[in-house]
Amino acid sequence: GIIAGGYFNSDSIDLGNGVTLNNNGSHDGMIIKYDADGEVQWAKGIGGSNDDEITSVAETRDGGIIAGGYFYGDIDLGNGVTLNNNGKYEGMIIKYDSEGNVQWAKGIGGSRDDRIQSVASTSDGGIIAGGYFESSSIDLGNGVALNNNSSSTSYSDGMIIKYDANGTAQWAK
Repeated sequence: GIIAGGYFNSDSIDLGNGVTLNNNGSHDGMIIKYDADGEVQWAKGIGGSNDDEITSVAETRDGGIIAGGYFYGDIDLGNGVTLNNNGKYEGMIIKYDSEGNVQWAKGIGGSRDDRIQSVASTSDGGIIAGGYFESSSIDLGNGVALNNNSSSTSYSDGMIIKYDANGTAQWAK
């Protein structure tokens, strides 16, 4: 199959094959899974009342999908999984199974704007994510943290974060 990610502003989008996405407000992120013939298998709208965007999607070794991007405001992803925002742009990583059911999600942020720009699957079944952060520090859990090297928080540092298949941070640079 083929996967696509991005965002949409329209109130709703008819993707064909009986699949429609409805907007929750402003930009909503989206992920669309197509079969080999270009028919939509499933799609997910990702957003709350503010700007939310998917900037990168990748297939995982278990046949699922990992999506990266950023969000502003709280998002209910379904399946009991939510992303809660701190009042600034935060990076996000969302893991779906092959049927489009959300498995887990991570908000990546501190006191300023932080964004995930790229995600990829790793050979050990984990995930690698890249982006940038303005926050002075970000606690990623599991004893892993990022610290901004700039003396001014108006500048961004790049970041690379490695997660295992279950979404536990293993290391960050």
